[in-house]
Amino acid sequence: MSERARQVDEAAFGVIYGTITVMGVLAATDTAAFDPLKTALKLFVTVLAVALAKTYSDLAAKALTSGEGHSPASVRSAWVHSRTTLIAANGPTLAMLGGAAGLYDPTVAMILAQICALGLLVFYGWRVGARISGRVLPAIWSACAFGGCGLALTALKHAVH
Repeated sequence: MSERARQVDEAAFGVIYGTITVMGVLAATDTAAFDPLKTALKLFVTVLAVALAKTYSDLAAKALTSGEGHSPASVRSAWVHSRTTLIAANGPTLAMLGGAAGLYDPTVAMILAQICALGLLVFYGWRVGARISGRVLPAIWSACAFGGCGLALTALKHAVH
């Protein structure tokens, strides 16, 4: 496996977790009267807060199990593992910023943000299926399952709003 493929695989936890967070924020956004700029800020700050919470949780759990304090290296290691969560915010945030800049309608911004998030879920679903089986059909089923989770969140949003 190439170094780049290894990095993509290692980022999976953070990216998937961050993507589910993004889908949750988008699901909680009332599209009838939303501001794309505020939504972009909300998306990025929420995912950043999740990344920081994950870092803090990892550090606290390690301190409890080891009985030792934290070194700069342990803090850096926890952040390196958690920061991949931010990758998930990039596409949806940029989609919202495009809507805020007037490049397209705010409704289009919401759709593009959801497509970006869904695309990440489908990509990692494909990646998981391909790595486990090495075959195309299981990779497709896995991509559909991951994408289905994202679509379920989107459907929940539309049912609630």
